Amino acid sequence: MSSERATETATAPAARRDAVCLYCGGTTFRPHFHGIKDRLRYVPGLWAFDRCQDCHSLLLAPFPETSAIAGFYPAVYSFSLDLDNQNAIRRWLGRLEYHLFYGPHYRAQVRQVLRGIGWRGERRLRLLDIGCGRGLRLTAFHRQGFEVQGLDLQPEVVDYVRSRLGLEANVGGADSLATEIAPESFDVVTAFYLLEHVPNVDEVLAGCLRVLRPGGWFVGVVPICDGLQAQIFGQRWLHVTEAPRHLSLPSRGGLLRAAERAGYELLRLRSDAVLNCAGIVAGSLLPGSDLTSAYGKRGWLGPMIRRMAGGACVAASIPFCLAENLSPRTSHAMLLARKPPRS
Repeated sequence: MSSERATETATAPAARRDAVCLYCGGTTFRPHFHGIKDRLRYVPGLWAFDRCQDCHSLLLAPFPETSAIAGFYPAVYSFSLDLDNQNAIRRWLGRLEYHLFYGPHYRAQVRQVLRGIGWRGERRLRLLDIGCGRGLRLTAFHRQGFEVQGLDLQPEVVDYVRSRLGLEANVGGADSLATEIAPESFDVVTAFYLLEHVPNVDEVLAGCLRVLRPGGWFVGVVPICDGLQAQIFGQRWLHVTEAPRHLSLPSRGGLLRAAERAGYELLRLRSDAVLNCAGIVAGSLLPGSDLTSAYGKRGWLGPMIRRMAGGACVAASIPFCLAENLSPRTSHAMLLARKPPRS
């Protein structure tokens, strides 16, 4: 997809008539954000988000071809404990980040999932994490006694989970949920910050429903475009500047409608872990402090200073995020949705 086409769309917004909302199926859109640059400076061009006039979810414009999406991701995009084995300073900083931020963040998310599904360790559950990344959250579930399996599109990520963490993982996406994984084989399916990356939300939700056992739970965590952070930061919000990797951003209502349409019941929205919400605030205020710049590019002093400044911003943002998560305008929602039991 040419950057000229993206620039033309972003600088001359108009009502959209050829798109379908990924959450409610609506077909009427109005321009909302335009002139957006990739915050990682990895994908060239300018992008836009249009707002569905029915559920108010956002849709990327121009919408990319499915075959192009994999090319939007740099080699270093998700955190691991050995992002750069060649640099002692980066390796030390990565360990520090894990102990201060990522480890507590993943453990907090796991605790929220356990509370949400009402599990108290009465039996061993099978869990599938879609978009598992380098498996650190998967490890946290495993330590709680779950039998875990990861699924990710990136072969090198899956190889890391298998060889370095010793956990089961497979290469695949939404099509794997529909064809390659046995139906009714998992008690819990999790998708942390995945739905906003996929071009077919309905297919993903349907695939998760297929592989869940009756009475099993889908847990999806997503950024919410009508939350408080989106209102405060506007076009500077990290999830907006994640275009074009973020293909959509759901509203609260749009997310619930998509899950209900897919066949789930007992739908609930909770807030994500406070540390993660604070991390998004820091990334929105200090875009140069991102993971890819700190660990995936040459040079280390400038990126490391910006990364540490981002860490200080995370700490300073915690009180705001605590208050935000207690309000009805949470910006990062954990969707809990149950597959109906057999009658």
